[in-house]
Amino acid sequence: MLSIVAALAQNMLFRVEDRIEETLQRSKRNAIFAGIAGLLLLTAYVLAVAALSVTLAERYGTVPALLGLAGGVATLALVLIAVLLYLNNRDARLRRRRREQMRARTQLAAVAAGSAARNPLATAALGVALALLLRPGKRKRDD
Repeated sequence: MLSIVAALAQNMLFRVEDRIEETLQRSKRNAIFAGIAGLLLLTAYVLAVAALSVTLAERYGTVPALLGLAGGVATLALVLIAVLLYLNNRDARLRRRRREQMRARTQLAAVAAGSAARNPLATAALGVALALLLRPGKRKRDD
């Protein structure tokens, strides 16, 4: 019975640790992408203002180049925002999948704990299965 409690405690610890790590990574990434996108949009605004001032000073010349550059920077910022939205949606799908897996593990642990009093032999078998299921998985490493 102690091993089941230890497995459940370890399971809970890994869940909390993973959520904190995911939240920190997502927050850092969001801040970096938002900062870059904001800087690029500010650059586009400054270039657009410069283009308008040049337009007033001279009717032709460098204005099309400045407006084109401003449009390019704005397009790049919008692409970065689209990439950020895609990454956030992918992370949400992964979190949902992990939560479903954790629910299945929790239900298996509840069945194991419930059968401990009724059938010790079945409990031993479920304990082995639970230990194999709850062991920390191998993470892919970049070689």
